[in-house]
Amino acid sequence: MLHTKYRPKNFSEVYGQEQNLATLRKQVETRNYSSAYIFAGHRGTGKTSIARILARAMCCEHPTVDGPCNTCRNCRMILEEKTMDFIELDAASNNTIADIKELVASTTYLPAVLPKKIYIIDEVHNLSTNAFDALLKTIEEPPEHCVFILCTTELHKIPATIRSRCSNYKYSALTIDVISQRLSYVLNDIGKKYENEALELIAQQAEGSLRDALSICERLILTADVLTCAHVREALFLIDDSIKLKIAECIINQDICSGIDYLQKIYEDGNNLSQLTETMIQCFTDCIVLKSIGNSDKDKKDNYHKQLLSVIQDTDISLIFWYTDQFCKLKETIRNTINPYMDTMLTLIKCCNPELLDEDKAYLLHRIHTLEKTVDILSKRLEKITDKSEVTENTKKEPVSTPEDNDGFVETTSEEIPFREGEEEGSSSKESEESEESASNDIFSQLLESCFF
Repeated sequence: MLHTKYRPKNFSEVYGQEQNLATLRKQVETRNYSSAYIFAGHRGTGKTSIARILARAMCCEHPTVDGPCNTCRNCRMILEEKTMDFIELDAASNNTIADIKELVASTTYLPAVLPKKIYIIDEVHNLSTNAFDALLKTIEEPPEHCVFILCTTELHKIPATIRSRCSNYKYSALTIDVISQRLSYVLNDIGKKYENEALELIAQQAEGSLRDALSICERLILTADVLTCAHVREALFLIDDSIKLKIAECIINQDICSGIDYLQKIYEDGNNLSQLTETMIQCFTDCIVLKSIGNSDKDKKDNYHKQLLSVIQDTDISLIFWYTDQFCKLKETIRNTINPYMDTMLTLIKCCNPELLDEDKAYLLHRIHTLEKTVDILSKRLEKITDKSEVTENTKKEPVSTPEDNDGFVETTSEEIPFREGEEEGSSSKESEESEESASNDIFSQLLESCFF
């Protein structure tokens, strides 16, 4: 298997975890080691491998900054598992108090061959409460010839009394670039051709675990001469970006028929609906990020993100949060459901009809936001009509000029104007006032409808 064949044998072969390696290198250089270590973090990031390297470095006859030489007698005995002084215990299957009591009893004996007795307990969080209690005293005051290295993926399950007596090293998930570099090295070593995009895709599916990435890669290279991006998508049943965009567009445009058609096609092609759910969560998460940053660094966005930004351009961010929440709930439901297609289809229909879910908090916030925008627009229109009415009234109240103000010419008063002309002028002004009043009433009606209906 690739992950066992290419397991690192010294610090220089380890990918990632630079901060932890820097500390361990210094300890090897100064020969100043702790009596107990805890290596905790993401799966497949090198915890057990580095624990074995550190164990050999402690016992190596000629250690270097990179760790053990792997050629001296002590290193070979540990590598070949031919010594009783190096004990590796799997706590997943040896987690009882009896197992730990037997281990503690063995610490009283001096090492037979190696300079130290080294105990590596893998998946230590599986130990029972009584087993941890039995181990506590030995961890607190271990014999000088004993070193404990505890490895776990769930640090919170280890009692605080144990954690406080150990040197804690946290291992983070590996980045896509780091995993891709390691995969590239392995494939070049075995003479396999590949596409860089395919390695990045595998690294994404490994979720920060190099061991998982090597396992996926091993399975894929058996069925293809060249590891391509299309082959990876087909073998892992991954959803294409274009399909993600189409489903997101159907949801945002409330196009139920097209959305169900795309879902049926994905299901008939044999794709995993759980994978589709995770894909849509990632898609709407991208939407939230794009909506938050707007058009900044627009030139740096790839074609997928540009298309996604155009799809959500007129969509409120609170509604996108609601879409994300619905697919997160589906992710939890789909694990134990007997009909994942039905649950996925119902969620899709639900997202296409958000107005049916008035009790949902996120959708109510979306409605309030839309209402505020509508009220603001209508208020501005009302202000314009009000300003116009005030100008008209001020014009009517202007004083009538006297004959002296008109250079001897007498201005004709409204009483001297013929009745028909006066009637027409009065009627036109009256019609204008009525139209303005009607417009104001329409706006007030719209405001009331927006607020209460």
